[in-house]
Amino acid sequence: MAPRVLIGTSGWSYDHWQGIFYPPELEREGWLAFYARAFPTVEINSSFYRLPFENMVLSWHRRTPEHFVFAAKFSRQATHVQRLHDCQTVVQRWMERLRLLEEKLGVVLVQLPPGLHKDVPLLEGFLRLFPEGVRVAVEFRHPSWECDEVYEMLRALGVAHCTISYPRYPVNWTVTAPFAYIRLHGVTQAYDYCYSTEELHDLAAHIRALLQQVQQVYVYFNNDTNGYAPDNARQLQTILSLDPEIAGT
Repeated sequence: MAPRVLIGTSGWSYDHWQGIFYPPELEREGWLAFYARAFPTVEINSSFYRLPFENMVLSWHRRTPEHFVFAAKFSRQATHVQRLHDCQTVVQRWMERLRLLEEKLGVVLVQLPPGLHKDVPLLEGFLRLFPEGVRVAVEFRHPSWECDEVYEMLRALGVAHCTISYPRYPVNWTVTAPFAYIRLHGVTQAYDYCYSTEELHDLAAHIRALLQQVQQVYVYFNNDTNGYAPDNARQLQTILSLDPEIAGT
């Protein structure tokens, strides 16, 4: 039975994690394998900024265990530069490259810029560019998108509404797909925030509630400063591992 909750971090290749998460003597080429022994999934953050080289994607697949799962953040060229317009070429090229992960590609995350306001036909047209069978989640950064019209469109396409913990943005647990996707950036400040034990227990309660509605939940900590992300991810794993239905085997 596969885990119903997959917990990891957004990115793994952070120099400041050496000596905090990675052993000081461990060479960089060993970081991903070390990470994959601690967590069952990771969110590729670098794919937002540039298309990874083919040999890089193949090495990610090769250096991780059989059931390891990658989420991949979609290109900002489409979301932040072209702002969802005329993106067929970008989507096709990006998907061809990241599909080299084969069965290990779990979800594609589309993060919209804060300045992009609600435009349902525009977003729907963009989302329809992704190949059938690819799991997609959308992270909104402007509150105009948080409405029933948008949620119904996402449900019709089977696209997940990404729940985020982010300063000055309301946490929204709306479910729109057979899976849920959660990103944790920080509460009072982004990236440089350590979630408390109480906050993690509250998060665990929400995840248990989500599992009444979805098949799987993907959780990624993006508070990388001072190694908070892997520390919080491990804590949440411990809290949820008490429930064998969630942990899987």
